Amino acid sequence: MPAVLRLVTLTAILGLLSACSPVEYKVIGKASDSPACNLSSSICVETPVFRRVDYEKDEMLLVYDQQKPADVADAVLKKYKLSAKRSDNLDSIRTTMITAATNGQDPYDLVKSIKAAETEVAATTSNFYTSAGISGTPIGEYPLGLTGADAMRQRTTGRGVVVGMIDTPIDINHDSFRSMIDRIELIPQGDEHNRLHGTEVAGVIISQNDRIGIAPDTKLIAISAFSTNPANPDERRSNSSLVARALERAMREGVQVLNLSFAGNADPLVDKLVAAAIQQGIVVVASAGNGGPGAPPAYPAALPGVIAVTAVDKNERVFDRANRGNYIDLSAPGVGILTTAPRSSFQVASGTSLATAHVTGAIALLKSLNPNFNPESLKRTATDLGQPGIDWDYGHGLINIEQALAAQ
Repeated sequence: MPAVLRLVTLTAILGLLSACSPVEYKVIGKASDSPACNLSSSICVETPVFRRVDYEKDEMLLVYDQQKPADVADAVLKKYKLSAKRSDNLDSIRTTMITAATNGQDPYDLVKSIKAAETEVAATTSNFYTSAGISGTPIGEYPLGLTGADAMRQRTTGRGVVVGMIDTPIDINHDSFRSMIDRIELIPQGDEHNRLHGTEVAGVIISQNDRIGIAPDTKLIAISAFSTNPANPDERRSNSSLVARALERAMREGVQVLNLSFAGNADPLVDKLVAAAIQQGIVVVASAGNGGPGAPPAYPAALPGVIAVTAVDKNERVFDRANRGNYIDLSAPGVGILTTAPRSSFQVASGTSLATAHVTGAIALLKSLNPNFNPESLKRTATDLGQPGIDWDYGHGLINIEQALAAQ
């Protein structure tokens, strides 16, 4: 009888993972062979075991109920040889968050150990999030007319509405921005490259340039939590700790609409804070992601109650690099968009980030006319695209601002 033939599929599996998800993985072992592999006529597969590695390698998060004494966290820090870097009160979810240095230990292994042994303190890795924009794509001057934003701006410019955004720092001195911007810096401003994505997104929402800004008189709370990834200068990245702090700050500032032009994976702490924001009545708008048709759902866009936005071009075709999925709610212009850039310049960019900003600006316009505006009407009145009805490419379809207002 022939010897056992083992088909090692590591390369194929890694290829599938990398094609379908922005998450980084590594092999940590191999699954136990099936008993059938002991038969001489068997064809067996050694199945690699993977785990995510898309998190900060030198820190982790400890969270516990605010009503409990700090001693419970101190004991965990000491037991697992961790060093507290900072402590933050997340009042919206009655939680204290400690960002802790792991001192050379793997956060993933520490989280497993703490989850198994501790009951009063929870642990999680500080997972990465990335911005959802791509610069330097062909220009197309179409966005405002496609959704009715140009006509709506004849009636309102968004005055009286407070919009928040969590992104990179922005160039607050841009000539097309007014002084209606409050800047909250959780990270340093950095160079102009570091300020690019946030400035692009802010421009779509509030630029005074009538070819760019949707709601130019809206007050913007710009919270900086993203910065250039040292390993990839074209990527803007943040982590669970920074995003959690930014979400808590946005709620404290009383924003009415919150723009989240970034994407990541499900995260227990961040997801809980997003739910708290929605519970407070904040309209949360998030990018569907630029992972492509085979990518898994992007978070926080895929969370219940979040308005998930994909991007379309001037011909109302979905952006080829946009995620697809049953979590997508609306489509908006996001391909070849002229917007603001650092040093009072302008740039053409694409991505679900810009489409998200377009929807955020549209909601600001609508709320300025009707403070009780229900954004669900954007779904009911959207222009159907793609397959009839709701689909995984366009969601409910392209936003129609005038129809949404009329439906209230």
